[in-house]
Amino acid sequence: MDGMESTLDAAGPVGLAVLALVDATSMGTLVIPLILLVAGGGGARRVAGRTLLYLAVIGVFYLLLGIALLAGLLPLMEHLGHLLRTPAVMLVLAVIGVLLVVWSFHIDPAAIRKRGGDPEASARRWTHRVRQAAGRPLLLIGLALLAGVIEAASMIPYLAAMGIIADMGVGLGTGALILVGYCALMIAPAAILAGVRAALGGRADRLMDRLHSWAVKNASSAFSWAIGIIGVIIVINTAGPALDALGAG
Repeated sequence: MDGMESTLDAAGPVGLAVLALVDATSMGTLVIPLILLVAGGGGARRVAGRTLLYLAVIGVFYLLLGIALLAGLLPLMEHLGHLLRTPAVMLVLAVIGVLLVVWSFHIDPAAIRKRGGDPEASARRWTHRVRQAAGRPLLLIGLALLAGVIEAASMIPYLAAMGIIADMGVGLGTGALILVGYCALMIAPAAILAGVRAALGGRADRLMDRLHSWAVKNASSAFSWAIGIIGVIIVINTAGPALDALGAG
């Protein structure tokens, strides 16, 4: 784990900020909010309000999830952190990094199309769910929780950020405060767009439509790039110890 985090943590808070902004481009934190912003059904302020409700719920969900993960990771790092730096573990992490890079090519939209798949199918399914939930606060809350649960396991940058925070040696209280900032930054771009919608009303229609089309088209690509970048970082930071382990074997 330390191998993956060393480069990202070298810049301190900057590394976490970069990961938060990568997470800000996910289906749950950008694409679905943009669908809400173009779905119609009320005035601009109402549309912005329901989008902010959705963002608040998914932001709190990831905050609580992160605190739960830290509660488990901090004792683990305290007692077993030295084992995570051994050449054998670095070798395992290097293999994981390579597999992530390979997987990133497998889930690239072009590769999905070659296999006869549709990389935008997920976005269309979410569009249908959003239109059913729009204008109904309880359904919006359920939609946010559903998006959080479905995406949690695939948010590799978020999981990497949890590892970085755990490796900082901070307590759970300080880690939770860092997570508050992380989650706030993660939902900030979509929240800003909601503010633009509320302020400009119909004058923001063209901008929102273009951003929505771009996000739906590139959601899979952004995810594959994020997976590939994390994989490369892991490989770079574990290659030396991993080669030492192979040499010793």
